[in-house]
Amino acid sequence: MESAGAACKARPLGGSIVRMNPIEFVDVATAKAARGVRMVASGMVPSPWAEAAKGLFRLQGVPVRVVRFSREDAELAAWMRADNVPVVFHDDEPPRANWAAITTLAARLGPPGALLPDDLDHRARTVGLLHEIAGEEGLGWNARLLMIHASMTSEGKRGFPPPAARYLAARYGYSPALDLDRVRARIVTALSALAARLDGGRDYLDGDRPNALDVYAATFLTPLCPIPESDCPRLQPLLRQAFGTAREELGDAVPRALVEHRSRMYERHLGWPIEL
Repeated sequence: MESAGAACKARPLGGSIVRMNPIEFVDVATAKAARGVRMVASGMVPSPWAEAAKGLFRLQGVPVRVVRFSREDAELAAWMRADNVPVVFHDDEPPRANWAAITTLAARLGPPGALLPDDLDHRARTVGLLHEIAGEEGLGWNARLLMIHASMTSEGKRGFPPPAARYLAARYGYSPALDLDRVRARIVTALSALAARLDGGRDYLDGDRPNALDVYAATFLTPLCPIPESDCPRLQPLLRQAFGTAREELGDAVPRALVEHRSRMYERHLGWPIEL
């Protein structure tokens, strides 16, 4: 299967562009007083989990108010009731901080069958692939482990800044005995399985229109592609370096079809630039 290589830099593909539902960035007081969907997300880095959550609601046409996360904001911490982002609120329902719960909510708030298939077997296959992208030991998890490893073995010269790496190492169960070959193999296997769904020149991964699988595939590919400032202006320089480490490790393993699919999703459905 053809690798992306330098083609990862190419973005516009042409074709029809739909109007994207805007995301409004607000302070915590405004979000707490509002109804509908509110989200706490990173304002420093395009975390795939947070960007996927934004993309799900955008694809569904559901307005979202986003609060930028700050560890120093005691009011925000008390409201979130979680120590990680994204956290999603809907009306008076309990907050959701798990990718599967957030996806299910987004599916419920939009047209039936648009984000997740109605058919049980089809839905089970789709959710299984979503887990291979966003779940523990999935694509995003393992890419994050490689970034942590790069930092821990280079005193922060590569990967995350040391304080961030130590914090993430505890969350992701990192140890110096990490089996790098296994981690890379799982990433490559997941990428290949997704790319195979684009055989025959199909635009989308799960049918003739985009759904949750397309959103997750596109957003979780971001760490494996170059991120110029024009694509994500608010990305902090040191964290841009961390994402660059993942690309150095695995960029050549990304099939060209997936790079083109990511470009298509952002161009038509998710919107450039990536807003933090």
